[in-house]
Amino acid sequence: MRLLCVEDNSALRKMMDCVLSPTGMDVDFAANGREAVEAYETSEYDAILMDVEMPVMSGIEAVREIRQIEQGHNLGHTPILFLTSKEQARLREVSQTVGGDGLLPKPFTREALLSALDRIRHMPTTPSYPGGMAAHA
Repeated sequence: MRLLCVEDNSALRKMMDCVLSPTGMDVDFAANGREAVEAYETSEYDAILMDVEMPVMSGIEAVREIRQIEQGHNLGHTPILFLTSKEQARLREVSQTVGGDGLLPKPFTREALLSALDRIRHMPTTPSYPGGMAAHA
């Protein structure tokens, strides 16, 4: 599984790396929404873990841009799971409106992270073009 983890907290990025690397997942990291969109444009991911509140560009804004890229280039739907410590009910509605596929509340355990990834790994997706945006730019 190729995964993009977008999180501005370096300690949390390190924890996610320690949990995910031994599983054999190929994981890239970004520290803000702008970096996430740029990574999405140059690589293909099976799923994205997206923090909501970050400097430069929020996770909500980044997901909006990623969904526009998918639509504009007829790419498959990449599952995106929001990472948040905010009030769940309101954010669930906002995340669905912009195209998010679920929420993982922070702080989370190793087991909760792996379980959430297992759920989004089995979500139906439409085929995308090999090479992500790089093949279509």
